[in-house]
Amino acid sequence: MSNISVLARDADPLVVAEPPINLVPAMLIERLISPVLVVGDQQVPVPALVRLRPALRRYLGRHIVIGVRPEHLQDAVVGLPATAGPAAVVLHGRVRLVRQAGQDRVVHLELADAAGGRQPAPTLVARVSRRSSVDVGGAIMLAVDTRHLLAFDADNGRSLW
Repeated sequence: MSNISVLARDADPLVVAEPPINLVPAMLIERLISPVLVVGDQQVPVPALVRLRPALRRYLGRHIVIGVRPEHLQDAVVGLPATAGPAAVVLHGRVRLVRQAGQDRVVHLELADAAGGRQPAPTLVARVSRRSSVDVGGAIMLAVDTRHLLAFDADNGRSLW
């Protein structure tokens, strides 16, 4: 039997996967005819994601939950993933913990929240290159390839595709 965990297409987002999936509350809105994900206080343009997943248009103006595996988050200062191209977006955060994991570094962070902490900042775990020089307490810019994002209905937890 294999040790590889699989996330089923219609799986509940609370299903345990290995490595764990980051789940972040978000809202999909439209700004100047371009879809934007609002994550905390950050607004991230995601036209490539909506072109790839047109069913997301039904969720404009609604709360969703974004899922992303730690290995699909990279330190943008070290370099965007070569294959991301126009699908790459950047999130800003503050590093809370860094640990070595083989040839990678596992970074625990809080997403930046310009709202002054009125709401708890979403937390993420990223598996970044060992070349990353992030340190506890420092700022981090995470490159995210939106082609790897998962999306779930915030009301019932079902996969949106």
